[in-house]
Amino acid sequence: MPHDVLILGASARAAAFSALRSGLRPYCADYFADRDLAAACPVHRVDPAHAARDFLAIAEALPPSPWFYTGGLENHPELVERIRRRHRLWGVGAGVLRAVRDPIRVARVLNEAGIPVPEARRDGRGLPRDGSWLVKPMASGGGRGIAPLTGSASPDSAADYVQRRIDGPSFSALFLGRGDRARLVGVTRQWTGIAGAPFAYRGSLGPWSIGPDLAGRLRTLGDRLSAAFGLVGWFGVDYILADGLPWPVEVNPRYPASLELHELASGCSLLEQHRRACEGGDGEDPLPQEPGVPRPPVLAKRILYATRRSIVPEIALDGPDHGHGFAVPAISDVPQPGSRLEPGEPAMTVWATAAEPAACRARSIRLERSWRNRLGWPTPMAHGAL
Repeated sequence: MPHDVLILGASARAAAFSALRSGLRPYCADYFADRDLAAACPVHRVDPAHAARDFLAIAEALPPSPWFYTGGLENHPELVERIRRRHRLWGVGAGVLRAVRDPIRVARVLNEAGIPVPEARRDGRGLPRDGSWLVKPMASGGGRGIAPLTGSASPDSAADYVQRRIDGPSFSALFLGRGDRARLVGVTRQWTGIAGAPFAYRGSLGPWSIGPDLAGRLRTLGDRLSAAFGLVGWFGVDYILADGLPWPVEVNPRYPASLELHELASGCSLLEQHRRACEGGDGEDPLPQEPGVPRPPVLAKRILYATRRSIVPEIALDGPDHGHGFAVPAISDVPQPGSRLEPGEPAMTVWATAAEPAACRARSIRLERSWRNRLGWPTPMAHGAL
């Protein structure tokens, strides 16, 4: 089937709908091939155990086109480099990925610029084992594999690093980089934590209101990261807010999970700005609105994780145009009927809207509980902020 853009990653649904909103025809490959994605465009389901092999085979079988990646592929710079030999990349290549995904190097760059950042080390020798430090995988994704540094949790020197723990609410800032500077698109509040994975990404609420001082600090952070590492196009920075300061804990130089909230809230597609930034377009692109006090609505997306081994029943989509426009769906990332889910695996995403954050949060909790009752899943124990 003819396509305008190739999208590869652990989950391609959100990015594919961004492409559809911009008038493009996406071709996708990811780990799920969810029902709403398959109804909207061609998609291949990739075996996570052989992801690099399968992604490369799919890319090499298709005619050359622009392409970009979503979560997961930022940890595989060699794969990104091989695919970009055939397809024109809208994003950052292997060299930038290796640099900006090195948390020790990121911390050093920000320290030198006088920007607060949690201390990061290659190993935990000599550090207290009281949970004041975190063991984190170098190839991180979705908050999985993070644990407090204790007597029973020690870093693997090859695959892990340690980062000083900062206590506070979790946020994500979305930027559009231009190589020497970045534009702050907006901020979302993040929910984290499921049973057995206390830092796993669980959803987002936003756009989130921020004051001028915080906005200025985030702009400085985005500019420094973009200039130091040559970041182009969209990138996300997860940060903890403590004492009024944003403490960056991870840089995601690809399509971030929060991006679709900004698009749906504003009615403005961000893919064209991303493309122009990656291809060296001149001039400033219009953004949905200046960060600060966002206009209604506020959106929430909450990921439902399976709490027991399950077979997915038939779940109706919103309609034939599900996900194609700027209307907020009731649900997304809907698995195919008959799919098997293990405890802790993502089942689907539930959406809520309201005029202000507290009401939106409360509505999203009610909707999540309603869907859990319909699917026969008990409500999990809470981890972190709801």
